[in-house]
Amino acid sequence: MRLGFFAYAWDLRDEGPEATVEAMAGKFGCNALALNANYHHARLLRPRAVGPKTYQLPGAVAAFQPQAGLYPDDSLVPVPDPGLVGAGVLPRAREACASAGLDFGLWTVGLHNSTLGERNRHLCMVNCFGDSYTYCLCPAHEPVRVLLQAVIQDLCAQFQPDRIIQEAVGFLGLRHWVHHELFFVAWNEVLELLLSLCFCPACRRRGEAADLEVEGLRRNVAALAEQLLHREQSDLPPACAQSRVTSLLAEIQDLADYQRVRSGSVTELVAGLCRVAARHGTSLDLIPASFQRPVSRAWLEGAHLGQLGRAGGSLLIPAYHDTASEVAADLEWAAWLAPESVLVAGLNACNPALGGSAGLSAQVQACLTAGCRGIYYYNYGLLTPGRLGWVAQANRGVGG
Repeated sequence: MRLGFFAYAWDLRDEGPEATVEAMAGKFGCNALALNANYHHARLLRPRAVGPKTYQLPGAVAAFQPQAGLYPDDSLVPVPDPGLVGAGVLPRAREACASAGLDFGLWTVGLHNSTLGERNRHLCMVNCFGDSYTYCLCPAHEPVRVLLQAVIQDLCAQFQPDRIIQEAVGFLGLRHWVHHELFFVAWNEVLELLLSLCFCPACRRRGEAADLEVEGLRRNVAALAEQLLHREQSDLPPACAQSRVTSLLAEIQDLADYQRVRSGSVTELVAGLCRVAARHGTSLDLIPASFQRPVSRAWLEGAHLGQLGRAGGSLLIPAYHDTASEVAADLEWAAWLAPESVLVAGLNACNPALGGSAGLSAQVQACLTAGCRGIYYYNYGLLTPGRLGWVAQANRGVGG
């Protein structure tokens, strides 16, 4: 049973990789680590940091020096963070994990990359209105697939991780765009779906190859989204909102089939990543959706849980909920739709989730009952000292 933290390279750099891994193994009862190897643009509050408490990334950066020859072209090479590379965080963490007996995982964020997106707008998602989502490269583009495969090949060759934890392999919606988003229209599940559909040239070609009338679908989607954006809408009960999404899939010509096409894009991407990892003797844990929760909403990012479960690797479900019953329901749904997959869970130990240590321990027990092979807590550098103690207590309850 793997028990570990999601952790950022800058936190290990500041604390010292050796000291951090030692504390994880000894004080907090962990036997695994999911260390971030590359991340999207972010600004974070680190409550335990010595000195300045906020940390801002200059863009989507990598904690390693890429081997440029592995990548499609110069514009599709991850941008290294000189401070993280110079501190040798990844190789030092690898050695520390080997010494302490921790499973060493490298957590990589794939398509959610605003730095590479700005440089390669022609490879980004495009919505029904022609807006380019430069924070999300589109999985239907072959150079994008080669990029993600190259990242895994690069990490495996340089650092020999026990596993890759792969995040961000699908289509992101309109929300979660750039710094200081200003959205002052009523939002609902229908808009979430309509504005997460990609009509970039690669997606159009795949749809047309499946005998879909893609331009007609785009016009229908744009017309419906336009009406909703202009309309004052009252809040709907969740069941009503979800039933409207179901109705759209049944009513709009080719919409359900287009959803299947884009799920195919994601599945093919993931299958390729699993093959690359396997060639290096490395396992792959896949996070099926980055922002859509519960996991029953992962399809909005193009995730087909059954297909992804058969593609290889494990499914790491970010069951970031307040209660153990919600965690259990999330994992049960994933197990039902992807029975061939090994399940791993992510639990959010950060504020405001949970009501105390007992709440986190109950969530851990829900993961054990669901048959999970691993649990990763989000996120080491973002937790208060008290919440780190909750993790230690929860891990003590797992036993052997």
